[in-house]
Amino acid sequence: MLDFIQNHPIAKQLDQYTLDELDEHLENPLKSLDLEKLARTSPYIVGNFLERLTVDERRNILRKLSNERASHVLAEMDVEDSAEVLGAMREFRAARIIELMDADDAADLIGQLDECSKIRLLAHIHPETAFALRKLLRYDPNTAGGVMNPAVATLRQSWTLNEALNDIRQHKEKVENLYDLYVLDDKNRLVGITSLKDLVFSQPTQRISDIMRTNVRNACLPEVDKETVANTMAAYNLFSIPVVDEKNRLLGIVTHDDVLDIVQEAATADLQQLHGAGADESIHDTVWYSLKKRNPWLLINLLTACLSAFVISKFGYAIERMTWMAAFMTVIASIGGNTGAQTLAVAIRGLALDEFRKGDGIFICAKELLKGALNGLLVGFLGGLLAMQMSNNFLMGLTVFLSMALTMLLSGLVAAIIPLVLKRFRFDPAQSSYIFLTAITDVAGLFIFLAIGTRLLLSK
Repeated sequence: MLDFIQNHPIAKQLDQYTLDELDEHLENPLKSLDLEKLARTSPYIVGNFLERLTVDERRNILRKLSNERASHVLAEMDVEDSAEVLGAMREFRAARIIELMDADDAADLIGQLDECSKIRLLAHIHPETAFALRKLLRYDPNTAGGVMNPAVATLRQSWTLNEALNDIRQHKEKVENLYDLYVLDDKNRLVGITSLKDLVFSQPTQRISDIMRTNVRNACLPEVDKETVANTMAAYNLFSIPVVDEKNRLLGIVTHDDVLDIVQEAATADLQQLHGAGADESIHDTVWYSLKKRNPWLLINLLTACLSAFVISKFGYAIERMTWMAAFMTVIASIGGNTGAQTLAVAIRGLALDEFRKGDGIFICAKELLKGALNGLLVGFLGGLLAMQMSNNFLMGLTVFLSMALTMLLSGLVAAIIPLVLKRFRFDPAQSSYIFLTAITDVAGLFIFLAIGTRLLLSK
């Protein structure tokens, strides 16, 4: 009975590796792995595991998997890692794997190869597939054309429902998405949209033109930024968006799974760029690659920190005479930086989700200025009370109160302006905004605090 249960197909399907279990095989993966169990494991988990191995180890393990399985694993891996291992394979097998992948994933992968490798690989791919991939490779990978899948379920408006269903059955292996079915005229122009549900629950003798919707919303050109496409799909709860050319001819679709990748990639890039790391940097990148991405912003950070040190040095005599000023400098800098960081996070999110409209800039800045002022009055008042209690000096408390109020007001305004200015000059608003913010708030906050403290505490 036990053997029957263990050999049952469902039991075998459940017998898969977890990522933690695979990590135990990092030292000698090929000899210690159960390849049958590995073949049953989720492609995402296998791909995640392979990213931690050398190129030769990845290639040796993928050699033990079928072409179809290998294509699923490569599609789940980081595209640079996938391209690296694909370039190390024999061109014949690499071509077979590419042919089994979705066209958009295959194009992303081939796009990472150098020109010579790209040409050689495309020469080994089926001509029809190679032609489709070359068309996709013409588009910028950050546009709708770069992420669309040309394998689309299309119908003709003159067909009956029976004819439509027969055509879908014949091409079921070639299409990725069957939620939306796009209707074309004789010149391949997009004229309508319907769904598989509409086909199934309508009369077989009806024609597509009778059940299709002609108001195809949100079709986009291939040059549209992919994040704009993702935001549109999220706003209208769409399963897919058609990509058309200037003559409204259907080129492909962007599907919901593409959008998930776009959103995750954008969120990761914004978070990393905000603090000066590379947008596409990962923990598995080489030390040299990470240094190239991070060092320029760290050098800028060093220069701005030196500005803060310069400001402090100009008030050295005041700090020597009033040691409580030295103690509260870090408080002022910290509260100013945190105030700005809150505003900056909301502003960058608004820009990323395209929530800003023409003319909103002045209104948003005024609103954040008011928030900073009100927070500054409240937090500054409490900070002033604490400072007065700790130092037993009313003027010390007044200095902290005024400094916090002015610094938080300034931080809120500056944090709203920085991403808008970067956007205005066509820079990425997330690109190290936090470094610029802390530079301004630290220098200005310290100057405000030391100037007010010198005036109030040391004036005779």
